[in-house]
Amino acid sequence: MTQSRLNDLLDKAKQDIITISEVAEICGATLQSNSKHAKDIKDLINKLNNRLDFIEQKINYLYENNSPVFAAVLEDEKED
Repeated sequence: MTQSRLNDLLDKAKQDIITISEVAEICGATLQSNSKHAKDIKDLINKLNNRLDFIEQKINYLYENNSPVFAAVLEDEKED
């Protein structure tokens, strides 16, 4: 739905001359837009999940192949 069409329908709603089919048009456009945004968010979360899995694999590799050259520090010890 275009912004101008939405503005026209909102003006009609303010004047109490909007029809049920026009209200359904607004609702349908809203659902379609929400669905698209939800899909985009889901795709982004999946990409982040995949990236975290990759990072976890790299960290596990470092721990498993720990050598004097490579070391992972879990916590810094506090000096008194």
